Order: sequence, then C-alpha cells, then structure tokens
Amino acid sequence: MSDPQRLDRNVPVTSSSSQRPLDGVVVVETSSFLTGPFAAMMLADLGADVIKVEPPGGDGFRKFGHNRDGFGASWTNANRGKRSVVIDLKTEEGTRRLKNLIATADILVENWRPRVAASLGLGQDVLGSLNPRLIRLSINGFGDTGALANAPAFDSLIQGRTGIVAAEGRNGKPAVTPFNMVDKVTGVFGVQAILAALYEREKTGRGGHIKLPMLDVMGYFNFPDMFQHRTFEGDTSAWKPPASQVLETSDGFVVISPANGAQMSKTLNAIDRPQWKDEFKQMRDPVAMAEEFFRRVSEVVKERDTAFWLARFEALDVPAAPVFSLDEYLNDTQVQNNRVFEFVDSPVGPIRTARYPATFDERRLAARSGPPSIGEHDQDIGGH
Repeated sequence: MSDPQRLDRNVPVTSSSSQRPLDGVVVVETSSFLTGPFAAMMLADLGADVIKVEPPGGDGFRKFGHNRDGFGASWTNANRGKRSVVIDLKTEEGTRRLKNLIATADILVENWRPRVAASLGLGQDVLGSLNPRLIRLSINGFGDTGALANAPAFDSLIQGRTGIVAAEGRNGKPAVTPFNMVDKVTGVFGVQAILAALYEREKTGRGGHIKLPMLDVMGYFNFPDMFQHRTFEGDTSAWKPPASQVLETSDGFVVISPANGAQMSKTLNAIDRPQWKDEFKQMRDPVAMAEEFFRRVSEVVKERDTAFWLARFEALDVPAAPVFSLDEYLNDTQVQNNRVFEFVDSPVGPIRTARYPATFDERRLAARSGPPSIGEHDQDIGGH
C-alpha cells in the first residue's frame, strides 16, 4: 500500500470511525456524475483516503437536482467522506499537480470519455510509467473502440440500449427504471474490479488498467434472469414479462413471493382456495401457470385489507411484505434495528447517510464525514 507519509492525511473522523479494510489506501478521483463518484465513495467507506479532484468552480454535478445551499442531494450522497482539491487540468500547472498526486496514490478513478485522458497528457502509458503500482479504473459508456466509443453515455441511454426500457414497459409503453440504477451498478462493479486488482498487485507488485464500459456491465448484470429465453442456443422464444407480484388489497397493496410449489400451496391455503392446487399441478407451462396463479390470487386478495393479508400470510408462512413509501422504509423497525442510517455533519448541516452494508467482525462502517466544500482540502493535500 502507499506510504502514509507521502500525503498529508487530514481525513475527517467522527466517532463512528474504526479500523477499516482499506485503511492506508489512497484514491485520486477525477470523475463526475454518479458512476465514478459512487465507486470512490464506497472505497472511502471501506477506509480509503479519497481525494476528489474538481475543476475551478467545482464538480458540475454539485448543484444538480434537489439541493440545499448549492449541495445537491445526489452529489452529497455520492461524495461524502472525501477530500476536495481544485485543479485546472486545462493548464500545465494543473496537469503537473495531478501527476504529483497520482505518483503517490494507489488508485485512480476516472470516467472521462476514452480520448480525454490522452488529450490531457494522462494516457495509460504516461500513468503506468509515472506510478507502476497505480491501479487505474476507467469507466465509460461503450468501451474505447467501435462506433459508439465517444458517444455520450448516461444511465437512461444505456437502459435503452440494453433492453431495460423495453422490458420495464407495460401495455406496450416502454419505461425507464428510475434512480440511476445503471450508474450505481457500474460503480459497484468498479469497486469489485479495484479490489481484485489490489489483491493481484499484492502478488505481482504492479498495478494495471481496468476498463469498465457501462454497456458491458449491464449485459453481465441483467443476463441471469432477463435473458432466460436467449440462454439456450437456438432458443427464439418470445420474451414475456413476469407475472406481477404486487397485489391490490381493499385499502392498498401487498407483495408476495412464493418461490416454489410448497409456498404456492401455502398461498392458496392462506386465501382459502386449496381446491385450486390440483388445477395448477396439471398446467405444464410454468410461465402460463404463474400468470394464472397470480391472476386468481389477486382477485381474492382484493376482498380484504392490507393488515388482514399481512397477518394471514405471516401466520401461514407465505413470503409477503408491505408496500412501503420511502419514509416508511426509513422508519421501519428492522431498518432501525440494523442501524442502516445515521446523521453526520456537513457544510449544510446534518445529513442522513447510509452505512456500508457489510460488517467486518461486527464492525459497522458508517460514513466518516459529510461531503467536502469546493477545494476544502487544498492546503492539506500535497501535489503542489
């Protein structure tokens, strides 16, 4: 790992801090929007010292969407726990300073379009010779070759090209999955790749270049279930949307998820329709059977209220859940039991944060600090 003396590590620490798996690892992040920042934020939660390099005026995504005093909530949630420096990469002095930071770092996270790094004098040959132990993560939309190599890449565009928008649609109308699913999934894969590269570096002593196209990520992520009808060679079956597991009650909704024959049998017992079991057993097409099963169950569930069905399903061991609002989820007793969220200080007052979901020998890795102000750590961090 990097020598702790090579960079001044004035990392903000709160009482929630503890020993973390990536303590001592230095990350330089030059990315914007959500893919790279989300990956780097996860590395910060795991203990890395993440230095966010921002242009003059700050990351252009800082004020995006719902915000308070210039701190966009999405930006805040993807950039907490980091330190910020302002570097103008359009100047020779700025490029020199970034190179100085990279020379003593373990990891570089960037999501420039493929040709941008070379245009800045930061091509892979330069970075590799500058710091042979550096692990470089390059996130882009479509890869660095091919007709789309330099095309703009945003979450919804990748969804459109990877079948998600078509598959999410109902009644002939396509629909985008909200909440930047592609960006966040790509960030998680980026962290996974970085951790694998860190392990490889322990064996070889050398870093390397990781290329991570969003297009490829979603192919890997979606394939196990979305592409069931294209798994077997020669299969030309039509894609069918899965039967809805959301059931309307007399006063709301519930979700059920009977995953096997025994659980489907319990569901029929719960709705007092055990006589249907033999009919379903005779159905040879599992997809058609599932559609008919949920259609019939939904008609019965409409007759009673949500509280009745949740209690009934629980009593008969049917996998079921309420349909919570976002606020109901935040206030759920199990969420509180697990201590998923807590508040930390920030330049705009206390902010709610979600802790890293895994625990390490019972250590909970809560956020160590809020997001930085623009250039807040210019004087603390070297590279001048």
